[in-house]
Amino acid sequence: MSIRARRTAFKLRKLLVIDDDAKLLASYRDLLSPYGFEVLTAPDGQAAVGIVEQHPDILLVILDLAMPKMDGHQWLRWFRARRADAPVIIITAYKLEPADMDLKPSVILEKPFHVAELLDRWDCSAASARRWSTLERLETKALRH
Repeated sequence: MSIRARRTAFKLRKLLVIDDDAKLLASYRDLLSPYGFEVLTAPDGQAAVGIVEQHPDILLVILDLAMPKMDGHQWLRWFRARRADAPVIIITAYKLEPADMDLKPSVILEKPFHVAELLDRWDCSAASARRWSTLERLETKALRH
């Protein structure tokens, strides 16, 4: 009789990158896949809508603001109406204005950046989202009693 160890399949963390630069999308995939991410990509906000609807288990979104069709601002408003607590990292080469406060509660990372900064922001965004979800659950539980 032989005994085999049970192995649980490693589940990749789903990440969506929305950017109109095809080379950057490939770079994100190459950089983040070794860190345990399944990297889904979209060339604009319009294409990203379908991806989010097909993959409700996306844990993080990396979003460029300047894109054709549906830009980052429009997409983020759509996304926040559905998943207000999901972490979003906005990558931009532009200086943000006070009018851009509608982007909150996103983490903003200015280009150029190092992959370590991105991973650090992922940790901060994920921790923040977990705290927010925990608070919502506690509030809901308190309201039921």
